[in-house]
Amino acid sequence: MAEKYIIGVDGSEQSRTALEWGLTRAAQSGATVELLHVADDSFLSESVAFLSEAQAASEKMLEAEREFARESGFTGQISGTAVVGHPIAEVENASRHADLVILGAHAGSKLAGSFFGTRAVKIAAVAHCPVAVVPSNVEGKPQPGVVVGVDGSEASQRAIAFAAEEASFRGVPLIAVYAWMPPLTPGLEYLWSEELVESQRSAAEESIAIGTAGLAERYPDLSVERRIVQAPPVAAILQAAEDADTIVVGSRGRGGLQRLLLGSVSHGVLQALPRTTIVTRA
Repeated sequence: MAEKYIIGVDGSEQSRTALEWGLTRAAQSGATVELLHVADDSFLSESVAFLSEAQAASEKMLEAEREFARESGFTGQISGTAVVGHPIAEVENASRHADLVILGAHAGSKLAGSFFGTRAVKIAAVAHCPVAVVPSNVEGKPQPGVVVGVDGSEASQRAIAFAAEEASFRGVPLIAVYAWMPPLTPGLEYLWSEELVESQRSAAEESIAIGTAGLAERYPDLSVERRIVQAPPVAAILQAAEDADTIVVGSRGRGGLQRLLLGSVSHGVLQALPRTTIVTRA
């Protein structure tokens, strides 16, 4: 059965960038595509007339984006849904029936009201499938490659599995990054001898070896580069992303209202968003 991608559209430059990325990927993988436009009802009157006009505007926007997709040359199966509602809730519900949700975003956007600004972070936290957030502006011309963080957690293992499959499918290197920092306590730095630091490095080497174990057997042609970096995790991943075009990070998959908290690493990477970032589910 073919995969299904849901691509959020709103006619903006950021949305179009994500749409083009999603259509290219769908053409390569044979996935079906559903375009989703949500008219935010947060500031709308609840009267039938206002909601009817909002629905009509949403359908008009959706048709324009479907036409853009057809004109781009995409020949795969494509459908569309236009709704009036809360963007986060609507995309979360749609993600239950998708293999990947694709959103555009301003790099480092601080606009709380922007569907594809900080809401992309919240959607990535609550979605039921992986979410790809595509920046509209990328510095330089990144080399093809997939960066993934390794820390031994369940979320990390899921991210590694997704990243390895992604890199293998595209035929690009996988860069596995393990970041560590000695637990510095103010005034007690002298307790950290060279032997203790070396033991931390050894533990890091063991962790990254365990985290990437089995990849060579599963993907014989996959090139895996393992990096151990003494730096905060977000900084280490962003540095590695200078040599790649895609980042994969894991979400802890919390329940209730806490689902809006991705975790410091995934949230930090999405806030910087130097490259297309895919958030996987734990």
